[in-house]
Amino acid sequence: MKEDRWQIGQFAELVGLSVPQLRRYDRLRLLEPDGREEQSGYRYYTRGQTGAARVIALLRSLDMPIADVRRVLAGADETERRRMFLEHRARLEARLDEVRRLLEAVDALTKEDTMTTDPTTWLHMMPRLPVTDLDRSIAYYQDALGFRLAWRTADDSLAALASGEIEMLLLVPWAGDEPPRAQESYVYVEDPDALCAEYRQAGADIVDPVASRPYGMRDFVVEDPDGHRFTLGRGEQRLYEVAGHYGLTPETISRGK
Repeated sequence: MKEDRWQIGQFAELVGLSVPQLRRYDRLRLLEPDGREEQSGYRYYTRGQTGAARVIALLRSLDMPIADVRRVLAGADETERRRMFLEHRARLEARLDEVRRLLEAVDALTKEDTMTTDPTTWLHMMPRLPVTDLDRSIAYYQDALGFRLAWRTADDSLAALASGEIEMLLLVPWAGDEPPRAQESYVYVEDPDALCAEYRQAGADIVDPVASRPYGMRDFVVEDPDGHRFTLGRGEQRLYEVAGHYGLTPETISRGK
């Protein structure tokens, strides 16, 4: 490579990002390569992109939403950056509160007098989705929906993916003659508007765009290669309270725009 110019693998190692992350940020137009090799088509990055890449790596390591990372890179002023960091801190504190509640529950179970807990109590749910092409599905969930591969068995009989508080989404190869029966799930998310835009840019199959629903939720629907659908949203009343954070107004939300 020419001086101060790196292929994607070299650049990933230099700035502290993975190759899949760089490819995803390219699709999202968050960090596009400076160009491509004419013959090989390989992406290449230059020294002038290292600063932005390291900012992205830092903010994503803090689990900051892509939408906020984009605002920082776009030149958000000090006041706006401070607001975004405070809001993100509040989100992390909410997660911490949830973890503390879980720890308290675990502590309770370790006490001898509480080990008679009802054995029918559900402790954790791991959805299982039948897929016709395991590699294709893993790539889709990673690249388009932002999941991470937690593990897969050596015989490819099972793969586990994770995202946020969804610890495991199990993908199971389907061997039937007919396509697997499509399944549907509802997932609560922080910002359905920003997530829908992010998924669309990443190439996800959005079958129903984000909108406010008569049942009090604002959500959208995404579909995987086997037709499994996920509705992602949150309560509309909460959106009224924080509409400005999402670039919306209560009036816009009530019209379902």
